[in-house]
Amino acid sequence: MKTFTKYDYYTQLFFIIVGPQAFIFGGLSGFVLFYFIVGIPQLISFLIKLFLGTKKSVLYVAYGIVIVPIWIIITVLLIEKNINDFFGYVLMISLLYSPVMAAAYVYDCYKMYEPYKHHSENHLKN
Repeated sequence: MKTFTKYDYYTQLFFIIVGPQAFIFGGLSGFVLFYFIVGIPQLISFLIKLFLGTKKSVLYVAYGIVIVPIWIIITVLLIEKNINDFFGYVLMISLLYSPVMAAAYVYDCYKMYEPYKHHSENHLKN
């Protein structure tokens, strides 16, 4: 668990730094790319944590409630190539809150890793 938590945090941190650069340098296509660069690693992390036997934080649960349905809608859109107005509006609204939730997810990863980090630092000092 400790190893996964460490690598998960640093992976999420890496993608939350790289993602905005795609947006800045890629124009409109970079805007869409940003969501996939940051979102796919977070979705994978979220799903792995879902099956780990650890206590889930409030941020983790909130992320799952507001972000996972977006991935389901995107999957349906890719399969069906057609989407109703309601789901279209949900996707458009998610463009506003997804970056906030992405940052919150990275913060949650940090809070999960922090106790292990301090334990390792203290162990090295002794």
